[in-house]
Amino acid sequence: MRTSSLLTPLAVAALTVGAVVAAPLAASAATPAPSASAHAPASLSDVQARATAAAGKQIDALTAQITRLTANTGLTDDDRTKALAILNDDLDGIHALQSDIAAATTVKKVRTEVRTAATTYAVRKLALPETRWAARVDDVTARALPRLQAEQQKLSAALAAHPDKSTSALTDALSDLSTQISTAQTDANGLSASALALSPATVAGDAGSLSHVRDQVKALDTAVHTANQDAKTVRTGVK
Repeated sequence: MRTSSLLTPLAVAALTVGAVVAAPLAASAATPAPSASAHAPASLSDVQARATAAAGKQIDALTAQITRLTANTGLTDDDRTKALAILNDDLDGIHALQSDIAAATTVKKVRTEVRTAATTYAVRKLALPETRWAARVDDVTARALPRLQAEQQKLSAALAAHPDKSTSALTDALSDLSTQISTAQTDANGLSASALALSPATVAGDAGSLSHVRDQVKALDTAVHTANQDAKTVRTGVK
């Protein structure tokens, strides 16, 4: 079971359910305004309904991600197995939470169950991003890099065959294409494993671990994007 101190939308729902909303009372010159009285506390059924709805949104998000990753042919078998295990573990936990919410006999019990789940699962803050990042890294490794490498060789041959078109701008773009490919290869090395190794416990112990992996994935995307722009520049120039 994965643990974390990160608050999820479920925790927010628990903290906000039953909040008292004060409404201004109109004053009358003839009749003194009655003193404001506190609204009645939220009923158990209201609290249960809101907490169940919040859990349902997480279930929908997890189910959709499981469907996407199951069909994703770019994922390695090992990464798919790890990613689906993470998602299904959280999915089982949120389903159990819904059962606990339904069985609760007091508002306090519902809120306690929601807070407990909030320290155990981090669906939107962790499970969904880390599995999405792993899928992106695997896609770059399996598809984007081989395509860019093939195009780099093709464009290099095209420039060599048409020296009249080999301007400094095109040779610089071709050189940068090779650099960006090399950068992407380095950035992708071991990155999917790092993403899937994240857990609520590791993130709680090292607050920077989540942002570190996120930044690495962004750097990888930047290298691939720049390589695509370089290839486009050379491709247009040799037409």
